[in-house]
Amino acid sequence: MSKIKNALAVTATAAVLATGALATASTPADAASGGRACLFLDKEGAKFAGRTYGHVAWAIRDPKNTNHWIWGTTENAEGDSHTAPGKDNGSWIQGGTWSEMRGETKSRKRKIELARYDAFRCVYTAGGDLKAAQRTFINMKNNGYQILSNNCLTKAIAIFRKYSPALSGSHLPGGGGTPPRNYFKTTLDNARGWEKARTY
Repeated sequence: MSKIKNALAVTATAAVLATGALATASTPADAASGGRACLFLDKEGAKFAGRTYGHVAWAIRDPKNTNHWIWGTTENAEGDSHTAPGKDNGSWIQGGTWSEMRGETKSRKRKIELARYDAFRCVYTAGGDLKAAQRTFINMKNNGYQILSNNCLTKAIAIFRKYSPALSGSHLPGGGGTPPRNYFKTTLDNARGWEKARTY
């Protein structure tokens, strides 16, 4: 039964995300063809016990339609350092154009808000498997939360790696135990292919 529910969830998610209105490319993130993966930083996010870990969101582009993106994050709905598997960990996913994702055009879709996220950085890929990424999102949504080892960053990395197997090793190091803000600023500085961070 759980397999049937997961299959239905993936099918429903794919149906929602498959619709993306065309828009004129307006940023470097929309340029060129092929796959594209982006990580967004909220440097003041995830504060626990007097320490700020930072928070990230992710986005991947349809290599067959460069105007269509899928994006999301894990918000840690319970606000604790741990959420048991099966409980709401605040994960969400959306699909549409880059402008919709950034909130530049009116939309009821959840956004990676300009007012919240301080910067983003991206990497090109030769292609990308959106269905594999969506299946991984479903798994990440259901597998709980742990502030250092199963968080917004590690889930984003898992989604990126299923989207493009080339995003592993030197191109996308593991993030377990690394605060998201440190990973975004330091680890990706030393990773192959990632562009410098851009502010909005």
